[in-house]
Amino acid sequence: MSIRKAQPVAGTKTIGRLLRCVTSFCAVLVLVYGQTVDSRSRPSADEQVPGAIIPSAGSYNLEWRHHFPRTAGIVPTGTSDDNGSLWLITIPGPGGDAITKINPDGQLIADYSPVLPLNLGEWVSYLAPAASGHSVGLLASLTSGGRDQTFEGAFFLPIGADGLGVPVRIAQRGPQFSTMTGAGADEFIAAGDQEPLTLIRLDSNGKTLWRRAFSPQLVLPTISAGASGTVFVLSQGGTYILLQLLDSSGRVVRSKKISAKQGTVVADPGGGCSLLFSTRYGGEDNTVFLLTLDQTLHQLSQVETPLVGRSGRNYQLISSPHGHLVIGESPDPKPRQLVFNRTNRLAEFDRSGSLLWQQSISALVPPLLVPFRSGFYLVRELFDVKGMDIEKYVY
Repeated sequence: MSIRKAQPVAGTKTIGRLLRCVTSFCAVLVLVYGQTVDSRSRPSADEQVPGAIIPSAGSYNLEWRHHFPRTAGIVPTGTSDDNGSLWLITIPGPGGDAITKINPDGQLIADYSPVLPLNLGEWVSYLAPAASGHSVGLLASLTSGGRDQTFEGAFFLPIGADGLGVPVRIAQRGPQFSTMTGAGADEFIAAGDQEPLTLIRLDSNGKTLWRRAFSPQLVLPTISAGASGTVFVLSQGGTYILLQLLDSSGRVVRSKKISAKQGTVVADPGGGCSLLFSTRYGGEDNTVFLLTLDQTLHQLSQVETPLVGRSGRNYQLISSPHGHLVIGESPDPKPRQLVFNRTNRLAEFDRSGSLLWQQSISALVPPLLVPFRSGFYLVRELFDVKGMDIEKYVY
């Protein structure tokens, strides 16, 4: 599919998309069904701010920090490819959402907005990027209706050197597809929930390799692929969260129930995994724990983190050379005050669960951590600075 370096086509349809309301942080979804790579009007990323967010982390070096006059939405979403490029879902302007590519040097390369063959009444409710090797893909979740919404399936779009490829419809009406991850060997796994929990393994062009369905009682899946082809799936089942270990063909090998409300999972280098989970759905006392399991899902360690799941599952977990990095909201010393830039906390734990360091970070919403082979990107938004700051740290 050709990519035009132009403004969005006149007459394209829009819907509301996550625009902030100052007092209530309400959001309106805005989406454009056009395709844009506007190299002529790219915002400058030359502004570099001295200093590092994590000066106490002696094993990490700040390579660059840039400011981009655009937002990453209420829930920042991104990935990185094997070349170290950063891919983010952003709102570059009034035209709507796009997937934005930023190269390893911090240069904004392009914005891509998908053109999809939608049925009458359908609209894109969510975009999620993922990388697998040198391949990058985009998951577009579909919805129809107004107050009573219906999940209409999803499209997969490959992303190549020339931009977005031909969209492939990977699911019809049924589950709501909200997340996708790289599964190695230029393959992907998309996950949907509610009608029922569903996993689809795709090749780099969007061809379905296998499809697995689980209980409709399981919702809010997070997925992480291990180096040996195994897949960890963590989902919410009401009074518990369920961790399932799948082999490369999608067969459940092991499972484990944990008394918790919600969480996220990451595959560890040794074949096991780690979970970051909270015991409640929200509130100031919603403590967040870090649990590490071996490849048989036996517990190695469990520790309390300095995070609080005040607004639910508003925390992230990635692997690091020493163990794990976690980020999320920290306890609010003045919970009754309206705070535009909340205090978040970034912390690192070693593989035995001991806290190595922690650092406060001011941001409008919990910042996004995006790992790559030799480091990670930190993406955050501030209320008093229009746009987002991106920092690149290397190990």
